[in-house]
Amino acid sequence: MTAAIRSEPRLGRFTAARVSPPTRRSLLKGLLAYRWLTLAWALGVFSWEVWWRHRYDWAESVAHPFVGLALGGAAVALTASLTALYQIDPDLLLRPLPVIAEIAIGTVMLLADTWIFGSTDHPQTLPSVWVVGAVASVAIAGGRRAAVVTGAGMGLARYVGLVPIAGVTESAFRGLSTMVLLAVSGWVIGYMLRRLAETDRFISAYRAREEVARTLHDGVLQTLAVIQRRSDDAELVALARGQEHELREYLFGTASVDADLASGLRAAAHRAEERYGLRVQVVVAPDLPAGSEDVIHRVTGAVGEALTNAAKHGEAATATVYAEPTDHGSIFLSVKDDGRGFDADQMIEGEGVSRSIRGRMAEIGGRVEIDGRPGRGTEVRMWV
Repeated sequence: MTAAIRSEPRLGRFTAARVSPPTRRSLLKGLLAYRWLTLAWALGVFSWEVWWRHRYDWAESVAHPFVGLALGGAAVALTASLTALYQIDPDLLLRPLPVIAEIAIGTVMLLADTWIFGSTDHPQTLPSVWVVGAVASVAIAGGRRAAVVTGAGMGLARYVGLVPIAGVTESAFRGLSTMVLLAVSGWVIGYMLRRLAETDRFISAYRAREEVARTLHDGVLQTLAVIQRRSDDAELVALARGQEHELREYLFGTASVDADLASGLRAAAHRAEERYGLRVQVVVAPDLPAGSEDVIHRVTGAVGEALTNAAKHGEAATATVYAEPTDHGSIFLSVKDDGRGFDADQMIEGEGVSRSIRGRMAEIGGRVEIDGRPGRGTEVRMWV
């Protein structure tokens, strides 16, 4: 069998956020501007601190100003390199090496901050909020969890650097503040990316629907209407009527949204019964979650495609749709038929399975297993 479709490009060992390439490029461009602005502020404040302390109070001068300026120079060099990479290919910024380099420089700046100043009495850390750029890069390249872990780890470096001078108690408070700031930043950025990905999918689907509507309206719909008027085959007329109804719902948005997942599964089963004469039994656990609109739409679409395959390719007479929540908070679904099954060694998945079933489930973070034996039917198992 073929593997599940990936909806995002692989970038070295990392996986880019599931947003469209134009959106990702815009995010990376804005992140570059953020890096330059925050770095200019951080270095400006540090330089002023060095000059002011040296000019007015030798006793409280910055302990290691040249080390601080050297680290600032490394941050400038890295940001300039990232800017050059963006001009070549924006996705190069999400390769492991640039992301790890930015994390490393930011972590060293936080770790050495107290040592460079020689005390905890300074208005802001050496890198200031420039380090949030590294957390944002991880969120885009590796996801929300990776960003939270990265932020917490960089905040821990701040704590370790504080302990020798400030002591454990004061360091715990200051270090915890930095850890919370960076970890929350990673969570928020990851959450926003997830919403952006959903918005991208909605816009893409809307544009695709508009394009299909322009292309098919005067052709396919009229053909289906002619078939209904001129054909003497009742089964063919019923099939054409059902196809016209579904196509109009898709093209013009007249389909009503199912109230919950259970209703959506029953509706998918009813459509399969009307269209193919397949007898479908739906068994739903009483505590099955209602599901979000996105989950309902994609899960019922995948189940409907599984039922279609059972009737058209498996030559099944009956099928059972089963759904229940799992102990881990996910949902398990099964579509099992009494068709002719298949030989797994000779099975080559078509577009219906790879895109309509695996693709739909992958878009909501789910997975699919297909089990079938010749003469024993097929079972499509899904988790989301």
